[in-house]
Amino acid sequence: MRRRLTVEADGGSRGNPGVAGYGALVRDTETGALLAERAEPLGKASNNVAEYRGLIAGLEAAHAIDPGAEVLARMDSKLVVEQMSGRWKIKHEDMRRLALQARDIAARITSAGGTVRYEWIPREINKDADALSNVAMDGRTVNRTLEGDAEAAREDESDDLDTAVRVVLVAAAASRDAAGATASAVLSVVGTGGIEVVGGVADAVDVTARAIGDALGTEVEVDPAWDSAGPGARAAWARAVARGGTVVAVCPVDVVRGVLADLLGVPGERQDRLAVAPGSLAGVEVWGERRVSVAFTNRT
Repeated sequence: MRRRLTVEADGGSRGNPGVAGYGALVRDTETGALLAERAEPLGKASNNVAEYRGLIAGLEAAHAIDPGAEVLARMDSKLVVEQMSGRWKIKHEDMRRLALQARDIAARITSAGGTVRYEWIPREINKDADALSNVAMDGRTVNRTLEGDAEAAREDESDDLDTAVRVVLVAAAASRDAAGATASAVLSVVGTGGIEVVGGVADAVDVTARAIGDALGTEVEVDPAWDSAGPGARAAWARAVARGGTVVAVCPVDVVRGVLADLLGVPGERQDRLAVAPGSLAGVEVWGERRVSVAFTNRT
C-alpha cells in the first residue's frame, strides 16, 4: 500500500507585485504528523508566482520523503488548483513556466508509482501554510525536515539549517538622489518589520544607509569596519551573520566585492571580475557555519 502524504502550500505578495514569499508543509495523511516545512523569500513577485513556488516546494519535499507516495496537494489558490488540474488554461508565461516545473515533479512521483492530485481549500483551513508564507515575506527562510534519517542528515550537515540568516549587501550609492532609488530597491527585496540596517561612517555609505533606514522605518547601527575591505570587513560580516534574521549591510563597492569574493573563493587577482555597481544589492543566505548561498548580485 502506497504511503499517503498531504501537501499544504501558500504564497503571498505584499503589494502584488511586492515583497513576496511562499510557505509549504507536508503531513502524513493518515496520522496528521508534520513531516516537513519550507518557506523562502522571493523578493518582488506577484501573488500567483508565490503560490506556484509554494506548490513546487511542497511537491519537492513530498518527493524527497517518499518518491512513490500518494500525494494530495491542498491550496487556497483556485487559479493554481484549476490550472494544475488541467481545467483552466495557463496564459501568462511566468505561470506556464512554473506549472511545467510543478508538473515535472509530479511526473517523477507518478513514474515512481505514486499519484498527485490537487484540491482547493478555504484560506482559513490553509492557515499553517499561510503562516509560513508570512515568515518568508518577513525575510526568513525555513528548510525543516522532521522525519528520521533526513533530519539526522541535516543535523550532521549543520547546527542550524532550519532558518537562514539573510544578509543584503548594499554598495553605497553615487549620490543622494541615487540613494533614494537604492532604498526603494532594498524595500522591494526585504519588506519591513524586524530588518536591521548597519553601515560605516564614510559619506556615501552614511547617506545610503540613512536613506534605507528611513525607507524601512528603522535606526541605522554604525559599524566603521564596513568602510574598508580586508580583515575589518570580514569581522563586520561575522557580526552581521551573528545577528540572525535579515540584515542590510551598507558599504563601499570594493567591500561588497571583497566579501563576495571571500564567500565564493575568488582569488584576489580575479576579484575585479565581480561586477558591483554603486547602489546595487547582493543577497546572501547563511545556514550555520558550513552552507552559504549567494542568491543574487548586482541587483538595482
